[in-house]
Amino acid sequence: MHLRHRGVEIGPYEKPNQVRPSGQADAGSGIKTATILLWLRVENNSKFVRGKKRAKESIERYLLKAYAAKLRPSGQYALKIPYRSDAALDEAMDELLSDIAREADLRNCFSESEACLEGTDRSW
Repeated sequence: MHLRHRGVEIGPYEKPNQVRPSGQADAGSGIKTATILLWLRVENNSKFVRGKKRAKESIERYLLKAYAAKLRPSGQYALKIPYRSDAALDEAMDELLSDIAREADLRNCFSESEACLEGTDRSW
């Protein structure tokens, strides 16, 4: 079926692809999903500055949301990170942790972060 709008043919109508549930790997592409447990602490640089709350909100909104972060009762975030190889996972985690530190620094804060791969002793 072709769609038309004001006399202009738009193109064939196609249903969007079904999105697979998170946590499942695509057999053909070799992409795996890792569950990462992230411990995050954000503090002000000194008692004379403010920004801890906004720094943490920015980190959650702009950095962790991309990885479907869920805050667990233990205070850790569970992140779903897609990767192809162990080196790619290391690179993604290094980038995420440096972005978290940079975002805290923008608000005159510092962050302490520790991440580990769930079910293993691998950590960053």
